[in-house]
Amino acid sequence: MITGPVWNEQELSAEGVFPTVLAVGDSWFWYLKSNLLNGLHKILNEGREHIILVRGANGAEAREYVTGLIRAQLERDLNPVTGYGKALKAVFVSGGGNDLAGPKDFVPLLRPDCSAATSATDCFKTNQPGDLFKEVINAHTSTVSLVQSLIPGTPVFLHGYDYANPNGLGFLGFGQWLQVPMDMCKVPRALQQEVVNHCINTYWTQLEELQKSFPGVVRLVDQRGTLKPEDWANELHPTPAGFRRLANRWKPELKAAGLI
Repeated sequence: MITGPVWNEQELSAEGVFPTVLAVGDSWFWYLKSNLLNGLHKILNEGREHIILVRGANGAEAREYVTGLIRAQLERDLNPVTGYGKALKAVFVSGGGNDLAGPKDFVPLLRPDCSAATSATDCFKTNQPGDLFKEVINAHTSTVSLVQSLIPGTPVFLHGYDYANPNGLGFLGFGQWLQVPMDMCKVPRALQQEVVNHCINTYWTQLEELQKSFPGVVRLVDQRGTLKPEDWANELHPTPAGFRRLANRWKPELKAAGLI
């Protein structure tokens, strides 16, 4: 019996069932036992029966959903004849955080020496972080377009992020996502939360623009302002309780789409 999100497709075959939700995402969908999908599965199955099949990977960037293995998998899954397309009621997409986090992605957005900065915008190079998130939005647009080309009218859920805490905390040797890149560019510690918040808000604004291109199809979940500092396990990932709080923010959109 399937009691949670399905990361191993063989479970579907063993039970002889099909997914009703296809979820493609990064660590917020894949983060060990504590992730956003666990809470969403519980909400979806309070009054109905839903099976969530999960694609993507820990550390995946939204840009990886456009080409390569993840894209090929999505094309197979969404196919209404040879895949799961006929059974799917919705697609959940999580991505964009990894496109920003870490020295490799974050440092190129920042000015080399931000020590004299007095505001978040002072720390960014021209047109950043807007240009980065435009790439993320282009990837999401491609994913939404793929869904609509294969199973028209199927809602696609996208979420923004809450205001992550740049405290330097990592997980099992992984980290250096936010504080370290900003330290490398001499962003004053007192300004680092504002820099992160500016990124989160910029991304959300662009998600709202994306929604305008797919009226009635793209459903957005605004998760900003949900978590307290103690709800963060590290710089990028909430605690189990934090993820449950975030999942509850999805309820209005899930209800509006007829999923609950």
